[in-house]
Amino acid sequence: MAEEVSPPAEAVSPPPARRRPSVGKRLVAGAVGLLVVAAAIWFGVRYVQDAARYVSTDDAMVDSNLVPVAPLASGTLAIWRVKPGDTVRTGQVLGEVRPASGSTYVNITAPIDGTILRVDGKEGQVVAQAQALAYVANLNTMYITAYIDEGMIHKVHAGQQVDVTVDAGGGAVYQGTVREVLGAAAGSFALIPSSDRSNGNFTKVTQRIEVHIDIGPTDSSTLYPGVNAYVRIHIA
Repeated sequence: MAEEVSPPAEAVSPPPARRRPSVGKRLVAGAVGLLVVAAAIWFGVRYVQDAARYVSTDDAMVDSNLVPVAPLASGTLAIWRVKPGDTVRTGQVLGEVRPASGSTYVNITAPIDGTILRVDGKEGQVVAQAQALAYVANLNTMYITAYIDEGMIHKVHAGQQVDVTVDAGGGAVYQGTVREVLGAAAGSFALIPSSDRSNGNFTKVTQRIEVHIDIGPTDSSTLYPGVNAYVRIHIA
């Protein structure tokens, strides 16, 4: 009986050798790493320098002395001559209310010089005494309200120079001055306080102090009350 012959085993080729990166690629990778480290150092140095020279916050907004326009008597709003954007003068008659108890009309007048920003009143509606029918603000004397963390407020005082950038201002920088630092944390005026002292439990929450910043006449600017701002207060 013939002996079976096994087929020859296939030759196993060695794995391909791993190619080492070229010298040029290694130089590029090293240069990129150095640039990243240098950028991190540069930003770190700038951060330390800015912290020593400025107190900054983006928790700020353009503010104004917004005043409601309200009737002195209840009744029907018989005449209403106001629309948003109107410029009014103190004492100017803006509408009339006809009281339910008589035929004598009661004038509604503008409380301050300014611009009508919002109108809620409509002719024919029944209104209550002191009900806000519109809001007026003097857009020539707007200011900035900023909130500074309690840990930094000791560096802020009236008279300091301030750089102000407004999101809606297209990158324009306004030069301002700290007018006043309020004497209580903003949380003290909240309807719902951040801490409940009655139960004896206390959770520390970083408080913020309200700061008002004058930015000079604003009649020729495109600022809007309530828009966001970024402030940098000079401390050195």
